Amino acid sequence: MIDSPGLLYHVPVETVSARGFIVHAYTDRKRDREQLVGRLEDGRSFALSLPRDGEPCLIPSGALGSASIAGILSNSSLEAHPSPWRTFDGQSCLELRLAGGGVPGQSVRKALVSAGIPVHEGGVKGAAAYLAARGIRGGISLEGECRRGTKVDLVFSSARILPDHDVRVPLAVCSLDIETAEPEGRVLAVGLSLWEFLPREGARPRSESILFNGPAFTCAAGDLPLECFPSEGALLRGLSEALSRMDPDVVTGWNVIDFDLERLAAAYARNRLPFDLGRSLEAGTYFASEREEDPSGGARRRSAAAVLPGRQVLDALRLVRSGSWDHESYTLDAVARETLGRGKTVTETGGDKLAELRRLYRDNPEDFCRYCLTDARLVNEILERKGLIIHTVERSALTGAGLDKAWTSVASFERIYAEGLYARGILEPPDGDRDVSGAAGGTVLDPQAGLFGPVAVFDFRSLYPSVMRTFNVDPLARSQVLWPEARDPEAGTPREGPIVAPNGAAFSREEGILPGLIGRYFSERLAAIDRGDDAAAYVYKILMNSFYGVLGSPKCRYARTDLAGAITGFGRWCLLFARDFFTDRGYRVLYGDTDSVFVELLRKGGSMGDPAAPLESRESAESLEDLASRLNRELSERVLRDWNRESFISIRFEKLYLRFFIPHLRSSLGASDDRGRAKGYAGLLRREDGRDEVEIKGMEAARSDYTPFARRFQRELLALVFSAEGENTAVEYLRDVIARLYRGDFD
Repeated sequence: MIDSPGLLYHVPVETVSARGFIVHAYTDRKRDREQLVGRLEDGRSFALSLPRDGEPCLIPSGALGSASIAGILSNSSLEAHPSPWRTFDGQSCLELRLAGGGVPGQSVRKALVSAGIPVHEGGVKGAAAYLAARGIRGGISLEGECRRGTKVDLVFSSARILPDHDVRVPLAVCSLDIETAEPEGRVLAVGLSLWEFLPREGARPRSESILFNGPAFTCAAGDLPLECFPSEGALLRGLSEALSRMDPDVVTGWNVIDFDLERLAAAYARNRLPFDLGRSLEAGTYFASEREEDPSGGARRRSAAAVLPGRQVLDALRLVRSGSWDHESYTLDAVARETLGRGKTVTETGGDKLAELRRLYRDNPEDFCRYCLTDARLVNEILERKGLIIHTVERSALTGAGLDKAWTSVASFERIYAEGLYARGILEPPDGDRDVSGAAGGTVLDPQAGLFGPVAVFDFRSLYPSVMRTFNVDPLARSQVLWPEARDPEAGTPREGPIVAPNGAAFSREEGILPGLIGRYFSERLAAIDRGDDAAAYVYKILMNSFYGVLGSPKCRYARTDLAGAITGFGRWCLLFARDFFTDRGYRVLYGDTDSVFVELLRKGGSMGDPAAPLESRESAESLEDLASRLNRELSERVLRDWNRESFISIRFEKLYLRFFIPHLRSSLGASDDRGRAKGYAGLLRREDGRDEVEIKGMEAARSDYTPFARRFQRELLALVFSAEGENTAVEYLRDVIARLYRGDFD
């Protein structure tokens, strides 16, 4: 047997040509190797160990003439060679090498930094840099010699690998749930539910296991895949063996990082056993820390992570929270009942739940084990029903961020943007202090309170991504305005001026990285919709919409206040352009928010009693879609005239309310003004199938922090207000509810 990169493998050797997906890429610094571990299309797991690339030592060319660098070069036997790389601010670079061709060590780099000479090392480090430099985002084609492994099916000592952006492989996902004796935390049982998640096809169960720390017993129903162990240490060894047999790519569970894996790591340490739940002979690690949410000393937030080499840990609770679902409670039982229609086998909470579980462990171990295994099953069923594993794989494959970082907007953005920079021979900017005050909110047009007749909603499709694409709002384009090439070196006069945003931020006219990415994502999203690939279409949409927030986040190295302000500034210009377009044609704009305008369709002076009154203008016979088309044409002409840019901004007619209501500001109730509440309204929506329904946004009936009674009352009241009977029926209903409330009918 040969022990290479912590993965045991045996002869014989075979040559394999296959496609696969990298589940976990990490750097083994002890052996100076990059480890790529994943799954092939045919279902076999693999590990590939490659020598690390030396990180180049790059300095700006202008630093070569300084006395400091001359001394360091002579004392360190360094040579300066031209480099194709440029810094983010446009400076050419030199690469420093040792006289024998080697890469300078950390002592030389520290000496350069101490002398005030900036050292660039080629951007992101480790395995992520290895993949980014080769344009690999998860999917690969590989060919090479391999052997059978101990903890994976195949181990490649070397291979030829190429990016393959179309490959999707079946991933094995093991949901893990533990039961413990509190407060000491002794592990009493572990439930394992292994599912196979198939790209674009769904998921299916594969195997299960329940490990019990206690006296052996016979399952009466005979349907539990049960293993009993005499001690906690024996159970933990059994867990390591079970995960090795199951060979999952992903370990998940409900709050699995902050509860299950934390207690398992402590239990392995307590029993002096390696925390070996990964695919390598290297032990896994668990770490947690607390950090302040803000520098003023506000609330502290716990940050925890678990690393199982060769596998990824995805917390199902975090995945559900990252989605678009709104659950009143995020306990496993509550989410399972809302999503699946069933939940846990023990429904007590708090102290009652702990007492019931202690009783079951002592008196009815079969039901205790069934409870534990059911919790593990529920997690994979929720992930399958919500499509979260498939969406996570799609996002990872699109951005190149690992599965564990796929829903982290900053990590995804920086990874895909770095790939674009590398393709242009440009280094990432240093990850230091930056001028970022956060991303400002969108523009809100003052809402007018009242009850209105027909109201049409017009919506800018993907406004902020379209703005970035239209006006070249991009970190590199912002930097290039200050590059030497911004002026024509021969004529000595400025070329065509930069694109200037309403907030004064300027951008080069040379296409940036983001506009190209967004254009590609738009096309690929439409292609995904055409082929019925909902997962890919959803991921493209969410990723594009995240770009604006990232550029206003202090956590992102590319973020700047004026970058985010340019996007919202252009967005405000678009919203005001739409408002003026409608008002110039005799319509009244009741409200506008970021990318939507709400337009009353009555003629001036119309009333609720005259909902069909025609608009007294030549647009009266045009359809709402025609209005949107005309607005788009005029906006495109204006963009071309004022900025000499092709417009990708497009508004569409989204929906029609037959009746529409905006509530007054609470502070203005009883006053003579008609100021309405922003972010809250209701209407009688005309659906595409011709049916009408009450839709409520942002008001009490749509908020989970109000009681079910209050929400139901508001919905029923508004339905009556919007009905043909109107005000009189609503008043009767209101009086009846108040009388019943005082009688205690609703207690």
